[in-house]
Amino acid sequence: MIDKNRILSTVSIFHAYNDGVVVVIPLLFPIFKNLFDLSYTQVGIITGGGLLVTLVTQLAVGRVSDRKNRVFLLTLGILLMSGSVLLLVTIKGFITLMLVIFLIRFSAGFYHPTGIGWLSKIFKKERVDRAMGIQSAAGDFGAFVAIFSTLLIVELTNWSFPIYLWAIGGVICLFFGMYLTNNIDFNYLKTSDNNIENLSIYKLIKNEINSLKNVKMFIPGFIISGAAWGIIITYLPLLLDEKTQLSLTLIGILISIWIGIGTIICLLYDKIQRLIGRKTVVLFSYLIMSLMGFCLTVFTDIFLLIIIMILLGISTFLSYPALFSFISDITDEEIIGTTFAYTFTLQLGGGTVLIFLGGLTSDLWGIWTPFFILGVVSLYVSLNFIYNFKKLESKI
Repeated sequence: MIDKNRILSTVSIFHAYNDGVVVVIPLLFPIFKNLFDLSYTQVGIITGGGLLVTLVTQLAVGRVSDRKNRVFLLTLGILLMSGSVLLLVTIKGFITLMLVIFLIRFSAGFYHPTGIGWLSKIFKKERVDRAMGIQSAAGDFGAFVAIFSTLLIVELTNWSFPIYLWAIGGVICLFFGMYLTNNIDFNYLKTSDNNIENLSIYKLIKNEINSLKNVKMFIPGFIISGAAWGIIITYLPLLLDEKTQLSLTLIGILISIWIGIGTIICLLYDKIQRLIGRKTVVLFSYLIMSLMGFCLTVFTDIFLLIIIMILLGISTFLSYPALFSFISDITDEEIIGTTFAYTFTLQLGGGTVLIFLGGLTSDLWGIWTPFFILGVVSLYVSLNFIYNFKKLESKI
């Protein structure tokens, strides 16, 4: 296996583990709530505080990744996450649960700016779409495994058993990553041909501001894609439970269809974009996402819901590798990690606001409103891309 593919495999394995663990935590919240008599306010403090920790971590790690060994940073993130997950079995109440989850969220901040930034650099202008599709599919697969298996394992055993499995899985991923990145070409490890540590603070800030100006048209897309993930994971089970007679098992299967289709479509992304073009992929993603958001406010028939989940899975998950590839093409290698750090921070922050508005409007008008919001903002993003794509052609 050539060095580039070894790096891609390592980053993909780490992405699968990272996203799997991040999904496991909210799945266990109902158990923690009953076990430790948590209030919804305490759950909100843990969730919101954890997101804030990830935001700050991504900013810091993104800047460091442009200057330091990315293998070390990725390995450190997985090591911390595996150990943090294991600490969950020791929690005694709200405070210890909050601290452990904050540590997990800190660990989760290492992957995205470092891993995606690294792939962007080494695959820049050379099959970057293939690399982004594969690593996106790996993250989706990790989340799929978590959604499909966690609560089932809990029902068959106890809540701590999947914790042990994910902790062991982290150690296995760690050793795989160390093996795959052993003795790779030094040219893929060095941060840049230019020593950015010698640049002045003014020059660095100027470069970063210019980079953000280049990618600003994609920021709304990142925010909506992140919000779509959060809205579907958070509010779709509540919508289906309230508006249909489906069992919790069937509701879980519907959500698994969404993310399972997403995993497959990301693997096919490179072929799709070569067939219809990256811009068409982006426009298709947000237009279909908008339409399916509106459909979820109206339709509750099981067969229609399956079709909606398939189309929503295709549109939601196709948007990620397409946006990653666009940003990779127009960003300077010297600050690729920093640029992705800012991008993911805005994505997470903006998505959190929309998810909060979804909860607020659900209390006011009904559980259908988060999906109406998703439909409206996705439509805006698609129209915004149509308007701005002509400007992009001169940059790539």
